[in-house]
Amino acid sequence: MSSAADDLLGFKDFDDIAVSQPKKVIQDESPSSSPKLSMFQIEYYQQFFNIDTNDVVERVINSMIPKRASASYLKTKLEVNPDLYGPFWVTTTLIFTIAISGNLANFFQHDHSSKFHWHYNFHLVSYASTCIILYTSLMPFLIWSVLKYSVDLNDDTNPDLESAPYIPSLLSLICLYGYSLAVYIPVSVLWTIPLLILQWLLVLTAAFLSGSVLINVLMPSLKLSKYSIFLIVGIASAHFVLAAGFMLYFFHVPSTAASVVVNIPSPIISVNATG
Repeated sequence: MSSAADDLLGFKDFDDIAVSQPKKVIQDESPSSSPKLSMFQIEYYQQFFNIDTNDVVERVINSMIPKRASASYLKTKLEVNPDLYGPFWVTTTLIFTIAISGNLANFFQHDHSSKFHWHYNFHLVSYASTCIILYTSLMPFLIWSVLKYSVDLNDDTNPDLESAPYIPSLLSLICLYGYSLAVYIPVSVLWTIPLLILQWLLVLTAAFLSGSVLINVLMPSLKLSKYSIFLIVGIASAHFVLAAGFMLYFFHVPSTAASVVVNIPSPIISVNATG
C-alpha cells in the first residue's frame, strides 16, 4: 500500500499534456473570432469606410491625372480596399457645387437692367443628384455585367498573376466612378464664367483627363472582353456626354430676349395700319 500511495502522490512529468492543450483551445476559438456580418447590420458597412485621409487624397489625385495610376491600380488598390467614403463626399460635393454654380451662372447671364426678376432654382439640387447618382450606379453595373458575360475566367493559360483573367467587383467599379467625378468640382466653379468657348474647353479638358484615367485603369479587364472596343468607346462617350450635359443644362442659358423684343412690335404695327 505504501508503494502505491507513493506513486499516486509522487510528482509526474506532464509536459506533453501542457503543450498539447493550448493548441486545442486556440484551434477551437479561431473560427468564432471572425463572425459573419449581415447586410442588415451597421457593422457590415463599416468595412467600406475603413480608409484614412491620405488614401482618399491619393485616390482623388489619381482620378484627375492620366498615367499616374498603374495599370494594376484597380486590382491591387481599389479591389483590395474599396471604399464608399471618398465617392460619397465627392458626389455630394459635386451635387451642391453644380447647383450653386449653376444658379450663379444663370444670374450672371441675365440682363438685370430689364424688369426680369431672377430667383434661385432649388430644383437644380434634385436634378444634379438624380443625374450623378444614376451615372455612378448604372455605368459600373453595365460594365460589370458586360465583363461578367464576355470574359472567360477559365481561360487561365497565362501563369502570370498580373495578366490572369480578372473581372473587377461591382463595389470597386462604383468606387472608381465615384472618384472619377472629382475633376468636375473645380470645373463647375469655372463654368460660371459666361464665355462659351471657355466652357466647351473645360468640358473637353475635364472629360479627357478623367476619361483617360477610367480607360487606363479598366484596360486590363476590358481587353479580355470580345466587346472591348465597344466598351472603350462607350465609357469615353458617356463621360463626355456627362460633362457636356452638365455644362449645357446647368450653366448655358440661351438668350431669348432678342426674339421677344422683335415679336412684340409686329401686332402694334398691323393695328396702326388698319386704323
